[in-house]
Amino acid sequence: MTHAVKHHPGIPLLEQYVEGTLEADVALAVAAHIDLCPHCQQLCQDLAVEQGTQLQLMEPMDTNTSEPDWQAMMDSIIAESPDTAELPKQHKGPVTVHWKDKTFQVPRALARLVEQQTKWTQLGSIANNKLPAGDKRHVSLLYIDKDTAIPQHTHLGIEITLVLSGAIVDEQGQYGVGDILINTPDDTHTPRTLPDQDCLCLSVLSAPLKFNKGFTRLLNPLQHFFY
Repeated sequence: MTHAVKHHPGIPLLEQYVEGTLEADVALAVAAHIDLCPHCQQLCQDLAVEQGTQLQLMEPMDTNTSEPDWQAMMDSIIAESPDTAELPKQHKGPVTVHWKDKTFQVPRALARLVEQQTKWTQLGSIANNKLPAGDKRHVSLLYIDKDTAIPQHTHLGIEITLVLSGAIVDEQGQYGVGDILINTPDDTHTPRTLPDQDCLCLSVLSAPLKFNKGFTRLLNPLQHFFY
């Protein structure tokens, strides 16, 4: 049974995604969500049409002053050899990622990074695989075994979590495949997996987590496992 995506990026984020103004690591999470969400696919198409209409309504440039630049551009395009042009790699089959004996299918937006993934780091029933993306934020795949809770924590920055397989639950509800969570330093939660189902997430962090309940504060030196 296909999960109906219920948790989406806000319209401002989708507008910035369509405009191409989001930072690369945030855009990656949004793009992966869109791959999994027909609702946001349609929204982005509508936003692109709307932005195109707005551009058409703008006052046209003085074509006389810009003509030499357009001519130079056309000359450059015509001069390029099609034999040497580098075409983007096409991913025709499913994009998968592996952890031990498990295989997960992931959105095509992650294809290039999954091919470059590094080694998994394991801490108990949780495993982390840092992806080579973004300079400002930590981007990783996060595997959580079934019936596992991440200790209660808040955030020193922004945390974006996209569920790729399985489901997670916190104080605000349950999140399945395609659902995206965006937490700020004002948010505290205790995410956990279901008793009979493990989970794979895409995690984008702008700063380490801060464990803040009881003895789990002792885990703060280990926060870099997640970051």
